Amino acid sequence: MTWLLIIFCLAVAVSPLLWMKSSPRQLQITQFRKIARELGVNVNLHKRPEARETEKRLESMFYWLPWRDRKTIEPWILHRHSNRGRESDFQGWQWVDRKADIEWQEIISETLSRLPSGVTAIIVKRAGIGVIWDERGDLSAAQKICDLIKQMRKKGEEISL
Repeated sequence: MTWLLIIFCLAVAVSPLLWMKSSPRQLQITQFRKIARELGVNVNLHKRPEARETEKRLESMFYWLPWRDRKTIEPWILHRHSNRGRESDFQGWQWVDRKADIEWQEIISETLSRLPSGVTAIIVKRAGIGVIWDERGDLSAAQKICDLIKQMRKKGEEISL
């Protein structure tokens, strides 16, 4: 009887520690964000790309880079997986509010053909450029996304000269 009581007390003491252990999915997300940080890409919570102005809930992960030059760049958002927005020339993608300038069309087309399927939006803001990503896939997807963001920033800065 004493042994059962000792085992029960140990189980009660140890079980909360096991709950604190990271799941494989949490470890994977940590790795994605670590790769992004090492490559100089910022990762922040962001509202859904197609959210209305009144919707403030932060529920998406935004991988982004700030502009190196503080030139005036007109913001735009291209997203998929929602019916909100206006139709675009890119199949399955829609504009939120405003369409990108014509100079962006080639960059967008090239980028969309190389994006992992988990990317649901490309966002250009006055502060920087990035993507909304569901953080699924393998570690090479994180590397690929960071590389694509860097390429988009470079080409975007070239057209804004």
